[in-house]
Amino acid sequence: VYGNYRITENNFSEDEKSLNSRLIFNQRLFDNFINLSTLYETFSGNVARQEYMYIKTEPGLGFYTWIDYNSNGVQDFDEFEIAEFQDQANYLRVPKPNLRFLATQRAKFKQTINFNFNQWKTKNGVKKILSHFNNESFLNVENEQSRIDNSFNFNPFNFNEEKLVSLNFSLQNRLYFNKNIQKYSITYTFDKLRNKQQYLIGTQANNTRSHQIDFAHKFASFWLFDLMVKISDNELQTENFNNRNYIIEGKEIQPKISFLYSENNKLTAFYHYKNKENNLQSFEKLAQQKFGLEYLYLSSKKNQITATINVFLNDFKGDTNTPVAYQMLEGLQAGKNYTWNLLLNRKLNSFLNLNLSYLGRKSESSKTIHTGNVKLRALF
Repeated sequence: VYGNYRITENNFSEDEKSLNSRLIFNQRLFDNFINLSTLYETFSGNVARQEYMYIKTEPGLGFYTWIDYNSNGVQDFDEFEIAEFQDQANYLRVPKPNLRFLATQRAKFKQTINFNFNQWKTKNGVKKILSHFNNESFLNVENEQSRIDNSFNFNPFNFNEEKLVSLNFSLQNRLYFNKNIQKYSITYTFDKLRNKQQYLIGTQANNTRSHQIDFAHKFASFWLFDLMVKISDNELQTENFNNRNYIIEGKEIQPKISFLYSENNKLTAFYHYKNKENNLQSFEKLAQQKFGLEYLYLSSKKNQITATINVFLNDFKGDTNTPVAYQMLEGLQAGKNYTWNLLLNRKLNSFLNLNLSYLGRKSESSKTIHTGNVKLRALF
């Protein structure tokens, strides 16, 4: 437990009061059957009414890409996207100098609860059946609100839209059956995310919810079958850029078959189908089919080689030159797309690691693009 209460006496303005506190609690119950981890924090401070600008970098050294949606040659703020491919990452977003600050009070709560039924595997009856299950729950809420006078916000679940400056909400629950044993293993995952940021140009809020089931089963000693099914909702709301708003409903299925030649060699073939529909404004639709092969080799000296090739068939209805289309297509183009990559990670000695990577892609409307990287890492 930590707490700090401070009063700052100001000669030319009202005295300022602040409260910073932290509570951390960890507990194991019933012989590790339940594991609890709790964090609670409050923080008084100031945040800048931030304005950003985009600076061009050397190819591949940034995080953003510029797409001239209105074809006027002017780099508008709403024309920058997070780059999906490294060769497009040519811009960095940096904050402008700012002297305008907003007094805020932050409340944070993080909770993890794990139920371990595996310890009942030697029991009989209902406990024996339950021993195949595990459950993990995670909740994280970080709530920052504007302060009025010297008020404090102690409740992280107080989502007052009039006072809310920023919000990060994450809820995840995973229910396992035969966890990590690859024998009719099933994992059900529920995710709910909510994010809100306030900029000088207005607010931006994102809401995401998804249900996902993963199935894995190893058979005939050398074969591993995986199946993923997922449905999701993704919503973005911006205050001043209506062309960026969307409500996308998605459905996915991905069967995968792997041949395990040995513990260090694996060849995988997969098919991934996605269906996305935007229920706002232009009502764009995407039916994407992805075919892929992947090879993984891991030597006894921890050297690794990974090679992947993918073919995308994108049946897209709508204008492809929009922020919504970029989000739905994930940086690809309508029609046929090809991507491939090769990764080599070699341990030269006890403290030097060499990483070589090559990525390529091609679409019907663009030339082939090749990207290569060399990294040498020293661990002292």
